[in-house]
Amino acid sequence: MKNDKNLDVPKIVIVGHVDHGKSSFIGRLLYEIGEIQEEKYRELKKASQKRGDEFEFAFLLDALQDERDQGITIDTTRIFFKTKKRKYVFIDAPGHKEFIRNMITGAASADIAILIVDVKEGIKQQTKKHSYLLKLLGFEKVITLYNKMDKVGYSESKFLNIKFKLETFLSKIGIKSYSSIPISSRKGDNIVTLSKETAWYKGFPFIKVLDEYKIQENEKSEFIRFPVQDIYKMGDKRIIVGRIESGKIKSGTKLIFLPSNESVNVKTLEVWPKAKKEYEVGDCIGITLSDQIFVDKGNMASDIKNPPKLTNRFESRVFWLSKKKIFFNKKYFMKINTGEYEVSINKIKKIIDVESLIEKKKKNVEKNDICEVVIHSSELIPMDDYTFNKSTSRFCLLDEKEIVAGGIVDIGNYPDQREYKDNLKQNIIPENYAVSEIDRSIKYNHRPGIVWLTGLSGAGKSTISKNVEKRLFQKNINVFTLDGDNLRIGLNKNLDFSPEDRTENIRRTAEVANLFTKAGFIVLVSLISPYRSERKKARDIRPEIFREIYIEASLEVCSKRDVKGLYAKAMKGEIKNFTGISSPYEPPEMPNLIINTSKCSIEESVEKLEKFIIKEFSF
Repeated sequence: MKNDKNLDVPKIVIVGHVDHGKSSFIGRLLYEIGEIQEEKYRELKKASQKRGDEFEFAFLLDALQDERDQGITIDTTRIFFKTKKRKYVFIDAPGHKEFIRNMITGAASADIAILIVDVKEGIKQQTKKHSYLLKLLGFEKVITLYNKMDKVGYSESKFLNIKFKLETFLSKIGIKSYSSIPISSRKGDNIVTLSKETAWYKGFPFIKVLDEYKIQENEKSEFIRFPVQDIYKMGDKRIIVGRIESGKIKSGTKLIFLPSNESVNVKTLEVWPKAKKEYEVGDCIGITLSDQIFVDKGNMASDIKNPPKLTNRFESRVFWLSKKKIFFNKKYFMKINTGEYEVSINKIKKIIDVESLIEKKKKNVEKNDICEVVIHSSELIPMDDYTFNKSTSRFCLLDEKEIVAGGIVDIGNYPDQREYKDNLKQNIIPENYAVSEIDRSIKYNHRPGIVWLTGLSGAGKSTISKNVEKRLFQKNINVFTLDGDNLRIGLNKNLDFSPEDRTENIRRTAEVANLFTKAGFIVLVSLISPYRSERKKARDIRPEIFREIYIEASLEVCSKRDVKGLYAKAMKGEIKNFTGISSPYEPPEMPNLIINTSKCSIEESVEKLEKFIIKEFSF
C-alpha cells in the first residue's frame, strides 16, 4: 500500500462544459486559500476594468494571450497548490469540443476527478461526453460541483433538480457522485467556507471534501508493475530505469520480464543521489539484475505471482479524436505504458451515442465518437485489464504521428498467451512406442490426421463429424471423434468457460488428439475453440497432419437453430461467457476447408468433408 508521503500530491482533473466555470472555480479557490497574492489580484482586476471587461477569476490562470482573446481555455494547465492538510496538482482540462484530446491527456494521469455544471444552463452534451470520458479512463466516482448558484438566487429546488438529472445520467454509465456541492465561483460560496446563502445545504465546503477525499488505492497494489523506460550502460552495469506503477521493489525482489517471460532477481537499486532500501508507487528508479537477460525499452517487469497477460488481441473502449475514418487492417501506432506497437483495428463492436447512451445505428465512426473495438497486434503485448490496474491499461493510437484515439484495455474475453515454464518436465523422459506410426499407417492404408472443426455453437460441427465418422468407419478407416461436450463431461469437467479455462480445454483436447494420431487414428475434433491463437498452438503440435475446418454459419442462423436452447439462455443472461453473445469468436483466417451450413444441407456438408479427408490422408 502507498504511505502518506505518496499521497501528498494527488493530481486533480476538473472537467465540464465550456463556460461552466472550471477556470473561474480554480482561480477563486487559489485566491481564497491564499495561493494568489493580493497584489496580483488587484493588478488583474484593474487591468480588466481598463479593458472594459468584468473581472473573472479565470484570468488568474490564463497563460496564453490568445486564450483570453477567444474566451476559452485551449490547453491543460497544471496548477500546484496546498491546503493546511496536503499538496495538490490541479489539471484544468478544456471544455471546448475541439480540445477534447487535451482533456483526455489531462484526465489520464489524475487521481481525483471533479465535474462542474452550471445550474442555470443545466446539463449539456459536453457535460455528458466528459462524464463518459472519465468512465472510459477508469474513474468510478467524481466530486460534482454545481456552479453559478448566485445566478439562480441560490434556489435549492433548482440545485436538486439538476443534481437529480446529473446523478441519474452518471449512474447509467457506472459513476457515483462522491459529493455534490452547490457553489458560486464568482461569489466564493461553499468553496472554502460554508455560505449563509445556502443554509439549506448540509454538506461540507469543497476544500474540506477535497482534504478528506481518500485516494482509491489499487486493491492489487502488492503486485508489481514496472514498465521499462530505458536501459543505461555505465561501465559494466546495465541499469534498467522506469517508474513503479504498482507495488514495491527492493534488492532481492524477484521480477518477471514480459514478453520474454524471463524471471530474475533485483541485484541493486540505482537511484541518485542516494538509494533507499525500498521504493514504491510513483518512484522513478534504476535497477540492476542478478542475471543477464535480454531486456528492452517497452518491456514490463512485474511480480511473478500475478503478471500482466500477454496477448495479441484485445477489446477496448476508445474515444475517436480524428476526422479520419477507421480503416480495418490499417496499421496504427499504439503507445501503452513505455511500449510502442503496430496494431490494426479488426472490428467495431458498437458505436455509442453519449447523449442517449444507446448504440448508434451508423457504421462509420466519426470524430468524438465513443466506440467498442477489437484490436490486433502482430506481436504479444504485456497488458493489464483496466479493472485490475487503471494506470497500466490506458493507451493511445497514432496515425502518421497524429493521435487519433485514446482508450482503455479490456482483455476479460481473451486468454493469456504467456507460455508457462514447467520445471517438472526436467526429470521426465518419454518412452518410445513399440509400434511405430509408419507401421500403423501401412496397416490401415491411411495416414493419421487431426481434422479440427471450429465454428459457433449450432453451426453443425457435431452433426457433421458424427456422420463423417460413421462413413469413414464403414470404409475401414481408423477414425474417432473428440466432441467438446463429451470431453467436458469427463476429461475437462473441472473447466469452466473463462478465457483461461477455454485455453486449457483446447490444450488438453489437442494433446489427446495427438495421442490418437500416434495410434494411427484420423481424429475429428468438434470444438468451438474460439481463439485463433489457441487453434494455432493446437496446429503446432502436429502441423504436418493438422487440418482446420471452418464450419461457417452466422450468429443469426445459429441462434435461430438453437438446437440445445443455449442461445436463449445466454440472451437472458443465464449463461455467462457464451461464444458469440458475451464472449468473442475469431473465425479462421486461412482454414483448409470452409463448409457453410447456411447454404449446404447436412448431406452436402458431410460429403464435402468426407471427400476432403480421403484426399488428404488416404494412400
